[in-house]
Amino acid sequence: MTGVITTYLPNKNYGFIKGDDKKDYFFHKSNIDKKDQHKICDGALVTFEQKATPKGYKATKIVINSDSDIKYNIPDNIYTSKSNYIKGWENVFISHWIVHSSSRKSPDEAKKEIIEKAKLVGANSILNLEYYKTTGSEPGTGYGTHYFTIHNFKGQLANIGKKSLNGKYSKADLSKIDIYAKTLKEKLKEKTQEAQVKRIYFWIFMICLIIISWVIATSVSNNIIATIITVILFMLSYIFSHATDYDSWLEEIK
Repeated sequence: MTGVITTYLPNKNYGFIKGDDKKDYFFHKSNIDKKDQHKICDGALVTFEQKATPKGYKATKIVINSDSDIKYNIPDNIYTSKSNYIKGWENVFISHWIVHSSSRKSPDEAKKEIIEKAKLVGANSILNLEYYKTTGSEPGTGYGTHYFTIHNFKGQLANIGKKSLNGKYSKADLSKIDIYAKTLKEKLKEKTQEAQVKRIYFWIFMICLIIISWVIATSVSNNIIATIITVILFMLSYIFSHATDYDSWLEEIK
Protein backbone atom coordinates (compact mmCIF):
# COMPACT_ATOMS: atom_id res chain seq x y z
CA MET A 1 0.00 0.00 0.00
CA THR A 2 1.20 3.54 -0.75
CA GLY A 3 0.13 6.79 0.84
CA VAL A 4 1.18 10.16 2.20
CA ILE A 5 1.68 11.38 5.77
CA THR A 6 -1.04 13.96 6.40
CA THR A 7 -0.46 14.62 10.11
CA TYR A 8 2.40 14.02 12.49
CA LEU A 9 2.58 15.14 16.12
CA PRO A 10 6.26 15.08 17.18
CA ASN A 11 5.39 15.62 20.84
CA LYS A 12 3.22 12.49 20.81
CA ASN A 13 5.28 10.44 18.30
CA TYR A 14 2.26 9.46 16.23
CA GLY A 15 0.33 10.61 13.18
CA PHE A 16 -1.87 9.58 10.26
CA ILE A 17 -1.31 8.40 6.70
CA LYS A 18 -3.82 8.89 3.89
CA GLY A 19 -3.67 5.70 1.85
CA ASP A 20 -4.26 5.55 -1.89
CA ASP A 21 -7.52 3.82 -0.97
CA LYS A 22 -8.60 7.16 0.66
CA LYS A 23 -8.59 5.62 4.14
CA ASP A 24 -6.78 7.15 7.14
CA TYR A 25 -4.19 4.94 8.81
CA PHE A 26 -2.85 5.58 12.30
CA PHE A 27 0.89 5.08 12.80
CA HIS A 28 3.39 5.38 15.61
CA LYS A 29 6.99 6.50 15.19
CA SER A 30 8.11 3.02 16.23
CA ASN A 31 6.41 1.63 13.07
CA ILE A 32 9.17 3.28 10.99
CA ASP A 33 12.75 2.05 10.76
CA LYS A 34 15.04 4.12 13.02
CA LYS A 35 17.29 5.16 10.12
CA ASP A 36 14.28 6.79 8.42
CA GLN A 37 12.61 8.38 11.45
CA HIS A 38 14.36 11.73 10.87
CA LYS A 39 12.49 11.96 7.53
CA ILE A 40 9.01 11.87 9.11
CA CYS A 41 7.09 14.94 7.95
CA ASP A 42 3.74 16.05 6.59
CA GLY A 43 3.54 15.30 2.88
CA ALA A 44 6.12 12.49 2.88
CA LEU A 45 5.37 9.64 0.47
CA VAL A 46 5.37 6.20 2.08
CA THR A 47 4.74 2.54 1.47
CA PHE A 48 3.31 0.44 4.27
CA GLU A 49 1.37 -2.61 5.28
CA GLN A 50 -2.20 -2.12 6.46
CA LYS A 51 -3.71 -3.65 9.54
CA ALA A 52 -7.28 -3.51 10.82
CA THR A 53 -7.73 -3.01 14.58
CA PRO A 54 -10.80 -2.58 16.82
CA LYS A 55 -10.05 1.18 16.88
CA GLY A 56 -9.53 1.58 13.13
CA TYR A 57 -6.86 1.11 10.50
CA LYS A 58 -3.17 1.04 11.36
CA ALA A 59 -0.04 1.33 9.20
CA THR A 60 2.93 -0.95 9.93
CA LYS A 61 6.34 -1.61 8.36
CA ILE A 62 6.42 1.92 6.96
CA VAL A 63 9.07 2.97 4.46
CA ILE A 64 9.51 6.67 3.71
CA ASN A 65 10.25 7.36 0.04
CA SER A 66 11.46 10.94 0.41
CA ASP A 67 14.72 12.85 0.33
CA SER A 68 16.51 12.97 3.67
CA ASP A 69 17.26 16.71 3.26
CA ILE A 70 13.94 17.89 4.65
CA LYS A 71 13.45 21.45 5.83
CA TYR A 72 10.97 23.11 8.17
CA ASN A 73 7.96 25.37 7.98
CA ILE A 74 7.48 27.75 10.88
CA PRO A 75 4.39 29.43 12.42
CA ASP A 76 3.25 32.83 11.18
CA ASN A 77 2.97 34.15 14.76
CA ILE A 78 4.93 33.83 18.00
CA TYR A 79 3.65 30.84 19.99
CA THR A 80 3.83 30.66 23.79
CA SER A 81 3.46 27.77 26.21
CA LYS A 82 3.61 27.23 29.95
CA SER A 83 5.31 23.89 29.28
CA ASN A 84 8.51 23.04 27.40
CA TYR A 85 6.84 22.36 24.04
CA ILE A 86 4.14 23.62 21.66
CA LYS A 87 1.52 21.01 20.81
CA GLY A 88 1.83 19.81 17.22
CA TRP A 89 5.26 21.40 16.67
CA GLU A 90 8.84 20.20 16.99
CA ASN A 91 11.36 22.01 19.17
CA VAL A 92 14.01 22.65 16.52
CA PHE A 93 16.19 24.77 18.81
CA ILE A 94 15.85 25.77 22.47
CA SER A 95 18.03 28.75 23.29
CA HIS A 96 20.09 29.59 26.37
CA TRP A 97 18.27 32.89 26.85
CA ILE A 98 15.30 34.04 28.90
CA VAL A 99 13.22 37.07 27.99
CA HIS A 100 11.34 39.28 30.51
CA SER A 101 8.53 41.81 30.16
CA SER A 102 6.46 43.99 32.48
CA SER A 103 3.53 46.39 32.32
CA ARG A 104 1.56 48.51 34.75
CA LYS A 105 -1.48 48.38 32.48
CA SER A 106 -2.47 44.71 32.25
CA PRO A 107 -1.23 41.13 31.77
CA ASP A 108 -2.21 41.39 28.09
CA GLU A 109 0.10 44.36 27.60
CA ALA A 110 2.95 42.52 29.32
CA LYS A 111 2.38 39.50 27.10
CA LYS A 112 2.36 41.64 23.95
CA GLU A 113 5.66 43.12 25.06
CA ILE A 114 7.36 39.76 25.62
CA ILE A 115 6.24 38.60 22.19
CA GLU A 116 7.69 41.71 20.55
CA LYS A 117 10.96 41.18 22.40
CA ALA A 118 11.13 37.57 21.20
CA LYS A 119 10.93 38.82 17.62
CA LEU A 120 14.05 40.94 18.15
CA VAL A 121 16.24 37.84 18.38
CA GLY A 122 14.49 35.77 15.71
CA ALA A 123 12.58 33.44 18.05
CA ASN A 124 9.17 32.12 17.01
CA SER A 125 8.17 30.67 20.38
CA ILE A 126 8.50 31.22 24.12
CA LEU A 127 8.54 28.11 26.30
CA ASN A 128 8.05 27.70 30.06
CA LEU A 129 6.17 31.00 30.10
CA GLU A 130 5.57 32.25 33.64
CA TYR A 131 3.34 35.09 34.81
CA TYR A 132 3.88 36.83 38.14
CA LYS A 133 3.09 40.10 39.90
CA THR A 134 5.31 42.61 41.64
CA THR A 135 4.56 45.90 43.38
CA GLY A 136 5.86 49.31 42.33
CA SER A 137 5.74 52.60 44.18
CA GLU A 138 5.88 56.30 43.45
CA PRO A 139 5.14 59.54 45.33
CA GLY A 140 1.40 60.12 45.59
CA THR A 141 -0.46 63.27 44.59
CA GLY A 142 -1.12 63.96 48.26
CA TYR A 143 0.48 62.57 51.37
CA GLY A 144 2.14 59.17 51.41
CA THR A 145 3.28 56.79 48.67
CA HIS A 146 1.22 55.35 45.80
CA TYR A 147 1.62 51.59 45.29
CA PHE A 148 0.64 49.81 42.08
CA THR A 149 0.72 46.32 40.58
CA ILE A 150 3.24 45.42 37.89
CA HIS A 151 2.36 42.49 35.59
CA ASN A 152 5.36 40.39 34.55
CA PHE A 153 6.16 37.52 32.20
CA LYS A 154 9.32 35.54 31.61
CA GLY A 155 10.07 32.58 29.37
CA GLN A 156 12.74 30.73 27.40
CA LEU A 157 13.28 31.63 23.76
CA ALA A 158 13.03 28.85 21.17
CA ASN A 159 12.35 28.07 17.54
CA ILE A 160 9.75 25.51 16.57
CA GLY A 161 8.91 24.05 13.19
CA LYS A 162 7.25 21.30 11.20
CA LYS A 163 9.21 19.16 8.80
CA SER A 164 7.83 19.45 5.28
CA LEU A 165 8.83 18.56 1.74
CA ASN A 166 8.07 22.20 0.96
CA GLY A 167 9.88 23.58 3.99
CA LYS A 168 11.77 26.87 3.64
CA TYR A 169 14.10 26.74 6.66
CA SER A 170 16.94 24.39 7.52
CA LYS A 171 17.80 23.40 11.07
CA ALA A 172 20.82 25.72 10.88
CA ASP A 173 18.54 28.62 9.93
CA LEU A 174 16.50 28.07 13.09
CA SER A 175 19.46 27.60 15.43
CA LYS A 176 20.82 31.15 15.52
CA ILE A 177 18.88 32.59 18.48
CA ASP A 178 21.87 32.38 20.83
CA ILE A 179 24.05 34.29 18.36
CA TYR A 180 21.44 37.02 17.80
CA ALA A 181 20.67 37.30 21.51
CA LYS A 182 24.35 37.58 22.45
CA THR A 183 24.92 40.35 19.91
CA LEU A 184 21.84 42.26 21.02
CA LYS A 185 22.75 41.87 24.70
CA GLU A 186 26.17 43.45 24.11
CA LYS A 187 24.64 46.40 22.28
CA LEU A 188 22.07 46.94 25.03
CA LYS A 189 24.73 46.75 27.75
CA GLU A 190 26.69 49.49 25.99
CA LYS A 191 23.55 51.58 25.82
CA THR A 192 22.96 51.06 29.54
CA GLN A 193 26.51 52.11 30.37
CA GLU A 194 26.19 55.26 28.24
CA ALA A 195 22.93 56.14 29.98
CA GLN A 196 24.52 55.69 33.40
CA VAL A 197 27.34 58.09 32.50
CA LYS A 198 24.82 60.64 31.24
CA ARG A 199 22.88 60.26 34.45
CA ILE A 200 25.99 61.05 36.51
CA TYR A 201 26.59 64.21 34.48
CA PHE A 202 22.95 65.12 34.90
CA TRP A 203 23.10 64.91 38.70
CA ILE A 204 26.35 66.95 38.78
CA PHE A 205 24.57 69.56 36.70
CA MET A 206 21.56 69.45 39.04
CA ILE A 207 23.71 69.94 42.15
CA CYS A 208 25.51 72.89 40.54
CA LEU A 209 22.18 74.53 39.65
CA ILE A 210 20.84 74.03 43.16
CA ILE A 211 23.92 75.69 44.63
CA ILE A 212 23.67 78.57 42.13
CA SER A 213 19.97 79.06 42.87
CA TRP A 214 20.59 79.34 46.60
CA VAL A 215 23.50 81.74 46.09
CA ILE A 216 21.37 84.00 43.86
CA ALA A 217 18.38 83.85 46.19
CA THR A 218 20.57 84.73 49.17
CA SER A 219 22.38 87.61 47.44
CA VAL A 220 19.26 89.32 46.02
CA SER A 221 16.77 88.13 48.61
CA ASN A 222 14.44 87.18 45.77
CA ASN A 223 12.54 83.96 46.22
CA ILE A 224 10.97 84.27 42.77
CA ILE A 225 14.31 83.61 41.05
CA ALA A 226 14.93 80.60 43.26
CA THR A 227 11.42 79.34 42.43
CA ILE A 228 12.00 79.69 38.67
CA ILE A 229 15.26 77.81 38.86
CA THR A 230 13.59 75.09 40.93
CA VAL A 231 10.90 74.69 38.26
CA ILE A 232 13.59 74.37 35.60
CA LEU A 233 15.30 71.71 37.67
CA PHE A 234 12.09 69.72 37.91
CA MET A 235 11.60 69.97 34.13
CA LEU A 236 15.14 68.78 33.46
CA SER A 237 14.66 65.98 35.96
CA TYR A 238 11.52 64.82 34.11
CA ILE A 239 13.29 64.86 30.74
CA PHE A 240 16.59 63.22 31.69
CA SER A 241 15.79 60.96 34.66
CA HIS A 242 14.80 58.03 32.48
CA ALA A 243 15.53 54.38 33.18
CA THR A 244 19.17 53.51 32.64
CA ASP A 245 18.67 49.75 32.39
CA TYR A 246 18.17 48.68 28.78
CA ASP A 247 19.45 45.10 28.85
CA SER A 248 18.11 43.29 31.95
CA TRP A 249 15.05 42.02 30.02
CA LEU A 250 17.36 39.69 28.07
CA GLU A 251 18.96 37.17 30.41
CA GLU A 252 21.47 34.47 29.53
CA ILE A 253 21.09 31.07 31.20
CA LYS A 254 24.43 30.29 32.80
